[in-house]
Amino acid sequence: MSANALFGLQFSFSLVLSCLVARWYLWPRLQAVPRSVGLPPLFLVHALRYLPSTAFAPGQIDPRAPMDAMAAIAYGDLASAVLALAAAVWLYYRWRGAIALAWAVTGIASVDWLYAGYRAASSGLVTYPLGGNWYIVNYYVPFIGVIHVLIFAGLLSARTDQAGSRVFAGQST
Repeated sequence: MSANALFGLQFSFSLVLSCLVARWYLWPRLQAVPRSVGLPPLFLVHALRYLPSTAFAPGQIDPRAPMDAMAAIAYGDLASAVLALAAAVWLYYRWRGAIALAWAVTGIASVDWLYAGYRAASSGLVTYPLGGNWYIVNYYVPFIGVIHVLIFAGLLSARTDQAGSRVFAGQST
């Protein structure tokens, strides 16, 4: 099997699994809690986006791999991780501007996620030995894409309950 075929198979399978977990387990629970409870863990998943920087560790990826693409991906992900951590903290502590920050961070991080995918695909990154980064690309990247969707859905579907607290689309507790 070619590297591209293997990548496509593994990425697709991980995407389907991530969608099922999100639909069956995460979204129903997120609908029942205030945004200040539901959104921070979703942003914490994105705080792990520093992981692609392991490409810079000695011996992790093929030295012939396009390092300009890896650098763009790794630095964009690192910036997204820092922003996601800030959003999680602001949301958790319900600081003023937390929702605006959440919108900004998820917008920026989503664009970075799409750009990283474009850079990886256009440079043929998966055709090079990637070491542990192969697992990041095939298992974590689809999951964070689904988490982006959950964050957007949570921000878009929020409403105010009778007590005045913002909740996802479901009932408040």
